[in-house]
Amino acid sequence: MDKPIIQLIKKLKDKNKSDLAKLLIGCRSGTEETDQYSSYWNKFLSCFIIYAPSEKYQQLQKTYQEDRSVMLQCVLEIFPKSEELEIGFLYFRLFSNEDQIKENVLLAGSWLKRAKNKLDEGKQSLTNWKDAEAISSFQECIEFSLKAVSLLLLDKYPKDHKFGEIEFKEVLNQIPESLAQFEFHKLYLYSRFWSNFYIVAKYGLENFGIGPEKLFGKEEAELAQKHADKCYFASVQLKNYLENPW
Repeated sequence: MDKPIIQLIKKLKDKNKSDLAKLLIGCRSGTEETDQYSSYWNKFLSCFIIYAPSEKYQQLQKTYQEDRSVMLQCVLEIFPKSEELEIGFLYFRLFSNEDQIKENVLLAGSWLKRAKNKLDEGKQSLTNWKDAEAISSFQECIEFSLKAVSLLLLDKYPKDHKFGEIEFKEVLNQIPESLAQFEFHKLYLYSRFWSNFYIVAKYGLENFGIGPEKLFGKEEAELAQKHADKCYFASVQLKNYLENPW
């Protein structure tokens, strides 16, 4: 789901339209200009499009006109008329890539399981005084967690071991307001920071002949664990929220 759909779900719930709200879980949105003029000079009316998986699309198509009017009114509250955008219609469309979206959700779930495994692995290494190995595991936990977040929100993820600023800005733009307390902008900082040590934590400074065990101690490992805990917990909360937004 994207932010407009989440906002629409919340507004429908506020209007005691929980059945309609449930139909939108897992849907996505978009806008598209029509050929009808808006109230602004040389501007066109737009339609708000709800993209839905096949089983929900059929149900949405059967909704009464009264319910569609309520949905459109909620959309207009989210997107009030302006010179940039004026919405006049509401359409339902099928996902064009439904199978890929389902695969992405499953893959994100798999990555979160791997993130948890890496988190547990790092804690075990920390207990056994293997600080460099712990940091390596915690870094991978952070990486898997945030790649899962990107896949859930954007259907894509960076192929290397870190996010670029532009890539993660896209992620931040889609974070639901209800999850603001998890400070996803800080998670980006953690990801960027620890990705710098991906190779060093595994192999040390080879050119200097210094192994990783001489570079990292308990203090660094405990900090890495703290950041990994936050990344994993926030990622799981996002996945749960997208399955059942409140």
